[in-house]
Amino acid sequence: MRPLTATVALFSCMAAVFPLRAQVEIPLQIFASNQIGISVRLGTAPDPFTYLLDTGSVGFLSASGNSSAWTGAFETVSPTESFNISYGGGGLQYTGQVAHTTVTFQTVGGGTLPVANVRMGAITNEPYAGWNSNINQIPPVAPENGRFFGTMGAGLNKSETGNGDFTSILGQIPLAPGLTKGFVIHTGGAGSTSATLTVGLSEAMIHSFPILIAMNPSIGSFTNDNGTTVNLYPQAQTTANYTITKGIHHYETTANLIMDTGGLDTYLTTGTDIDPPNSLLSNDQSQIVDGASFAVNVGATQNPLTSLPGQPLSWVIDPTGSTAYDNLISVFSGSSVGSLNTGIPLFYNYDVMFDTENGIIGLRAIPEPSALALTALGAAGIFLCTRHRKRRNESEGN
Repeated sequence: MRPLTATVALFSCMAAVFPLRAQVEIPLQIFASNQIGISVRLGTAPDPFTYLLDTGSVGFLSASGNSSAWTGAFETVSPTESFNISYGGGGLQYTGQVAHTTVTFQTVGGGTLPVANVRMGAITNEPYAGWNSNINQIPPVAPENGRFFGTMGAGLNKSETGNGDFTSILGQIPLAPGLTKGFVIHTGGAGSTSATLTVGLSEAMIHSFPILIAMNPSIGSFTNDNGTTVNLYPQAQTTANYTITKGIHHYETTANLIMDTGGLDTYLTTGTDIDPPNSLLSNDQSQIVDGASFAVNVGATQNPLTSLPGQPLSWVIDPTGSTAYDNLISVFSGSSVGSLNTGIPLFYNYDVMFDTENGIIGLRAIPEPSALALTALGAAGIFLCTRHRKRRNESEGN
């Protein structure tokens, strides 16, 4: 599932041509489960809590204990509002009260970034056995497999009106002047210890993504309780062409693509627009048959800064198999519009940029371990590019 590695020196040169402006860089945690965690402080609560970073859902939903560890974490809104949000076809359900809080991020440089008056959900049900006893211990124990106290939804849509009216907190983080609205998720590959979330896109950042594809059309905008306004897009961020081939069997169609850090496996939900024949499914029809080639292709769009065309996305799982996070494509039966959910595997192959101001997704190949030696080439690229700029500026000044 690894894409071809792009040349590091080219991006280094772009960084030299387009100077960086101040961006917010937030550390992420990669767990043994391959899930991505993000730690934040809530209100005046004494210690941070860690949440699942999930681009496939929307809304910041947190456990809400009654021990001293939760004192000052948030305040429920008045009049009282409730929410009921489920995941995975109803397998996980959060219900509770809408609340306000200040969410404080820690940056890579050790600083802090508070975001005030964030509309969030305080979970009051017990989604897992032992949930309440875990969160009320001192210190609290993460109730979701010992990792997470809830979900930080980074989807680009909004929860249903009257069901929280939540949007992603990432769109509510204040940006420095000159930055484009959006964010980048960089995992560094499976097992990385240097994963980051960058909020706010500089020119250099945008230019460093060679693959540029269009999001599905915007569904409007929304103003949050703290006065920030976000552009909204469907849960399925883009549309792709899918080609599945094994021997004489071939299937091709076009359907939605969901780029989802919250999912573990890549999975296909069948529907009116995507329904592979039995010849390309396992005997129990639960996955794409072993040994097939599964190609995901999305046409290119223009760079929003230069109007030059980017590169298309061509993500190929070849051959498919039964290994989770690697070559497994599960299949679930649906009855309406279908989709492919990338799950976390896509994000271990690519850095992914969501440019919510221009409606563009950028992808940049994460180098294979053997390609890390290209870092030296990137450094050389900066040196050569800088020398080239100096000569050009000197000649222009004469």
